[in-house]
Amino acid sequence: MGSAVILVFAGLFFLPELVSTYWHLRCGNSTVFHGWRVPVPGGWWAFVRDDGLIVQKMLRFYDSEDPPGIIVETLSPGKPVDPERLKQTSIRVISEQGYVFQGESPIQIAAHRGYCLHFTTAKDQKKVRISCDSLSADLSVDYFGQISEIETFYSVVGQIGRQDLR
Repeated sequence: MGSAVILVFAGLFFLPELVSTYWHLRCGNSTVFHGWRVPVPGGWWAFVRDDGLIVQKMLRFYDSEDPPGIIVETLSPGKPVDPERLKQTSIRVISEQGYVFQGESPIQIAAHRGYCLHFTTAKDQKKVRISCDSLSADLSVDYFGQISEIETFYSVVGQIGRQDLR
């Protein structure tokens, strides 16, 4: 009986490692989404929900915060989009959700240039949202989570590339 309880608690404690390891053994270190190869860091896993790919860090059962997540979606505007107007609209809409705009930075997804808009929450400066768009790549990549995972986010973005068609 005592060994079973210890085994259950050990399983719960190491659940993030077990789930992430299983995902990586089954899928490798990346996944493909609409022709794009998206890396999945160790300790993270990926799944599709609605029309987006979610790459999410696994947290321990006792962590009270929401797990950091990266959402990759395709952009298909159907008609030409003014990039500056899209930026301003994004800033306005995200700010209305309780985020405070902090600045903009350039990104590159494969050979395509884009930009990221940085936000913090009004309540907690360590919680951030980063919203990135590359109109020429037809991709949107967003990050929700703690400031401590920003480097991981930009590493993922920097490694996104077209799927090899062999």
